[in-house]
Amino acid sequence: MTSYRLIIGIIVGIIFSFLSAFFFHIEEITMQIPLYVNSDFLKVLILLIGVNFKFDIISSFLSSPSILVFLSPQILSTIFIGYIAGTIVKGVKHGLIASSMIIVIDILIWMLLSVISGEDLMSFFQDVQLISTIGGILSALLGATLGGLLGGLITGPYEEI
Repeated sequence: MTSYRLIIGIIVGIIFSFLSAFFFHIEEITMQIPLYVNSDFLKVLILLIGVNFKFDIISSFLSSPSILVFLSPQILSTIFIGYIAGTIVKGVKHGLIASSMIIVIDILIWMLLSVISGEDLMSFFQDVQLISTIGGILSALLGATLGGLLGGLITGPYEEI
């Protein structure tokens, strides 16, 4: 049986993943949005969802390992997304499932909109950009699962009716 809390948590998390750019790193994204709003609305959506994958955790730890890395705005926004989804779905297992599903769906939406708008996706997965793309995806997954775990722990176990 499908949990309605799980579906609602994933939908709310996806909506918050578009809006999280305005919660934690508004100065970076608000400079670029007016450039594309009148000409290409899909590019605006790509910017809004793609900003969650901008932080590269791999090169961050390779260059200067520090615990302050976890205060990056992108990780904080994905922790927030996972926390909101974890509190909606209730329970640690459901929180982890919902938060990881949100990031996977966000990646798919980001890639689909990039292909539709004509952006070159191969540049993200070649040479130097490959490490930063994988690092961005890993940091988003890490933040969302941490937030889903916290949200699921705080709300308590999931009750079956």
